[in-house]
Amino acid sequence: MHSPATTRALIYDLDGTLVDHDAAAQAGVESWCAELGLPEGQWPRWQDIEKRWFGRYERGEVSHLGQRIERCREFLGRSELSDDEALSLYEHYLTAYRNNWRAFDDAHDSLTAALEAGLQVGVLTNGAEAMQLRKLDCTGLLLDGVVLLPTVELGAPKPRPEAYQRALERLGVRAAEAVMVGDSWPNDVLGARKAGMTAHYLLRAGIPRDPQAPATEPVITNLTQLSWD
Repeated sequence: MHSPATTRALIYDLDGTLVDHDAAAQAGVESWCAELGLPEGQWPRWQDIEKRWFGRYERGEVSHLGQRIERCREFLGRSELSDDEALSLYEHYLTAYRNNWRAFDDAHDSLTAALEAGLQVGVLTNGAEAMQLRKLDCTGLLLDGVVLLPTVELGAPKPRPEAYQRALERLGVRAAEAVMVGDSWPNDVLGARKAGMTAHYLLRAGIPRDPQAPATEPVITNLTQLSWD
């Protein structure tokens, strides 16, 4: 999918776009459940809990740390856990999650091509800086010139307008000069377009189209389909 001739910056989402978050999270949950002696097959329930609580974080209803605490309490059915107890237990999941981080096969080549084309390259993520920086490093994607733009530290998560505005400011470009690509319709496409950016919807094989995305919306299924002048 071609980007405008005015493009000076390419901004990627991270989880689900550059790194296979779902595969790592599923492996992490299965390992954590085995450690805790919980029944198998908990991944769908974890997905539902993660989606609901992370959605609340994105709407500004709970802090980033708070959504971790509440996800742990709900998943384990232990509302009596203190914040510190919940975070301590959650860290066991995170350890297994980190051990299963893998970049998508097209991620490194896409980042490299954008950098070699002279574009500014950013990674705009709703994850926290320390974990996402480590994720890029562990997956071989922390290339020279790639700028991590973590919304926790930027002060506003996607799809709030401030997230894109502050990312653009960090890169020193105008909205009309930036292209966003990602797998989330509300966060990486709709929100970016509302901020004045061009945005491409990444729909990888086996992933259902967001029901809010128009059936006529063009998609890319692989990052190698991105192109620019």
